[in-house]
Amino acid sequence: MLRSIFYAICNVFVVFSDYAFGQMSGCCTYTDSEQTTFEYEIRYTYNKNLLMQYNSTQGNWKGFTEFGVDRARMYNVDPEDAKLRKIDMYAAPSLKLSTVKQSSHTEPALLLCSAYNFYPQEIQMTWLLNGQEVTSAVTSTDILYNGNLYYQIHSYLEHRPKPGEEFSCMVEHVTLRDPLLKIWELHPPLPWSERVKIAVGTFFLAVGLTALITGFIKHKKVTAVLCTVMQGKHVKKILKDLPL
Repeated sequence: MLRSIFYAICNVFVVFSDYAFGQMSGCCTYTDSEQTTFEYEIRYTYNKNLLMQYNSTQGNWKGFTEFGVDRARMYNVDPEDAKLRKIDMYAAPSLKLSTVKQSSHTEPALLLCSAYNFYPQEIQMTWLLNGQEVTSAVTSTDILYNGNLYYQIHSYLEHRPKPGEEFSCMVEHVTLRDPLLKIWELHPPLPWSERVKIAVGTFFLAVGLTALITGFIKHKKVTAVLCTVMQGKHVKKILKDLPL
């Protein structure tokens, strides 16, 4: 059986004096050749002497000195310590929802929901449409092992979205008190750089239109004045030509 150490959880030193110190350390080891299962240990030492040790495979503390035996007995009957040991091993999933393919006149949209970096591997992923579970046009991958203790899973949904519809992806896991939910936006917000470009373009467009309108108004005023002057000259000429 393979037992290779692959990850150090922690190394904490508590110095009591120049000649005495305590240490708490932890590590995880693979316990199978496929490197998919593991156990972890927590060790308390004092002046390099092992006081007590927790082993996840055995599921309890074991003492090695009089003080360690007494302390281990206390920890083994403490329900809160048992909860902490389980939490040490667990990792909550992170959830990402994205669009793989936009909807067109001929093809539906393809949505992707991905859960990453969770442990243990038991997980429930559900697609929701306006709060109701969707089961048709859904395909999911197997639960995939990352190779670094954690797992991931991906689920796809094909659908032609309609106005007023709200799609969401929900994940349930032992590490989550409440289900984790991600809502898909039909028109996701533009990136900051694109919004800046649009704002700058709109600004210069507004400046150009303002200048154009101002120039047009000035031109109309000048034209009106010239017409009035020319009309006045024309009237004077007519009056001059009239026989008295």
